[in-house]
Amino acid sequence: MIGTGGIRRSPDEAVAAVAAIWNRTLPAGVSFVPGGRARRRQLLEGFAQRLVDALRDGDFDRQAGYRVGQDMVLAALADPQVLLVSLRVLREGLPSAAGLDDARSTGRLTELLDELAHGFATAIRTEVWSAAESINRGERSAWRDRQRDLERQVRHALLHDPLTGLPNRAALTALLDALPATAAPGSRLGLCLINLRRFTAVDQLLGHDAGNQLLLGVAGRLRDVAAERGHELAHLGGDTFVLLVPDTTGPDEAVKAADAALGALLSPWPIDGHDVPIAGRAGIVEHAAAGASAGELLRQASMALDWARHDATAWALYNPGRATAHLRRHQRANALAEAVAGGAVTLAFQPILRLDNHGIAGMHALPRWVHPATGPVPEAELLQLAEQSGLLFQLGHRLLADACARAAAWQAHDAAPIVSLDLTAAQLRHPDLVRTVIAVLERTGLPPAKLHLAVPEHALHDPADAIAFALDGLDRAGVRLAVTEVGMGHANLTATPVHSVRLHPQLITGLTLTSPEHRSSLSMATWLIAMFHDLSISVTATGVDHRDQTTALQLLDCDHGLGRALGKPMTGDAADTLFGLRRPPA
Repeated sequence: MIGTGGIRRSPDEAVAAVAAIWNRTLPAGVSFVPGGRARRRQLLEGFAQRLVDALRDGDFDRQAGYRVGQDMVLAALADPQVLLVSLRVLREGLPSAAGLDDARSTGRLTELLDELAHGFATAIRTEVWSAAESINRGERSAWRDRQRDLERQVRHALLHDPLTGLPNRAALTALLDALPATAAPGSRLGLCLINLRRFTAVDQLLGHDAGNQLLLGVAGRLRDVAAERGHELAHLGGDTFVLLVPDTTGPDEAVKAADAALGALLSPWPIDGHDVPIAGRAGIVEHAAAGASAGELLRQASMALDWARHDATAWALYNPGRATAHLRRHQRANALAEAVAGGAVTLAFQPILRLDNHGIAGMHALPRWVHPATGPVPEAELLQLAEQSGLLFQLGHRLLADACARAAAWQAHDAAPIVSLDLTAAQLRHPDLVRTVIAVLERTGLPPAKLHLAVPEHALHDPADAIAFALDGLDRAGVRLAVTEVGMGHANLTATPVHSVRLHPQLITGLTLTSPEHRSSLSMATWLIAMFHDLSISVTATGVDHRDQTTALQLLDCDHGLGRALGKPMTGDAADTLFGLRRPPA
């Protein structure tokens, strides 16, 4: 192997495939490797293997790219056209050859290819000056001109995308980082990060050439939009472009620029005899020109682009408040698995009172988690994070076991309470739910009728057979079922084995005497309570936070109430004490 690349070894199949494409793609007549195409392919395989090894190496050495660039020149692969083609082929082929596709590997690849171009340019300069020393003064001037031309071509290759010819990430970064020193005081800018939808499907179904054809067409349309409006356009590679909007006076101008760019993409794309539907999404950031580095601007725009995907909208504007919430949510998601495994997610218990005599009918179990950095996590967010992380069933099992174990100990009390827990639609769809609940009841000794599982009203709209199966199985096991958030939807509860319902907190809020919805809420609550009593279904009001709500519910003959006006959440140990179980001090 040429240069300082180490011991030669056979490349794996993926690397050999990249090298074969590299070899075929090199322009004819610009390289004169002794030994012909076979020798050139062998050299390229070695170069590709060295770059892949650098990407995979835990101790990343970016200088490996520099050495490969120098060795290319030493191997007579010294024409600037060779560099342009090489950068494009390697940028597209190396990630899959290395088996790496994360953001860290993408950054490493960018650094490696930057160093490769640097080493290539340095080696050319060294050869030029070496040759110049051996020729006369007149020829030396021609060599210097040639060197300057080569350097211009190399600089252009470093700062422009080889396919579209547009400024690349390096050029955009240099431009943005220079703005604080060059922009007028108080000036602002907008940056629109534009990503093509369905491009990957086109590239895979119609082939790489069709994908390149599409990118060239997109670049042309976006270039027209940028030229017409006086904006700058860059291509960050693949299906991602950037529209830079200078001298904005507010977010509206950046949004209008994004709308114009996205609108230009909507017409059908005739590619290889197919009309290909393509659209885009944009993440937009707008603020003071001197307000952030290039990396920070692109990070903010990328975050806004993620919001657009999540919200299924054409564009999203970066918002610092949402970014803070996004970061907080990310921190919590990363810490949740350890919290679940370590028992950091606990239960609080809130009394469910009989409204006729204020006796305790049961205790409602509420999951509680305090993140060490971001503080208490709301229950709805906790369950959503658990579902997205694949931890929901594990967490639910742990909390169910804890609640049932405590409730089993409470049964010795004269007024043995029930314990209730909320279930999500995702938990209801889990095939092991019924089996798990029965196993927990048997292990803890809690009578099934003392366990009330509450399901949201909207889950009853779910057509999945698994939910109906779970509800039927729990009912057959003797577990009592409740439906929550009743009064704001249209579920058919007569087709469900329901023992009780919980009125939606929004309906209870309207029972406050000062509420503008007092009359309508009172009428609705009166009708609902009477209807459910006719069906022999008990009614619990949730969100009872004021005394006048309690009074109204008592007059309406509501069975139970749950809320801060009736009893605040307490720890498990406090609940044990309430039911005569005094734990020794720790």
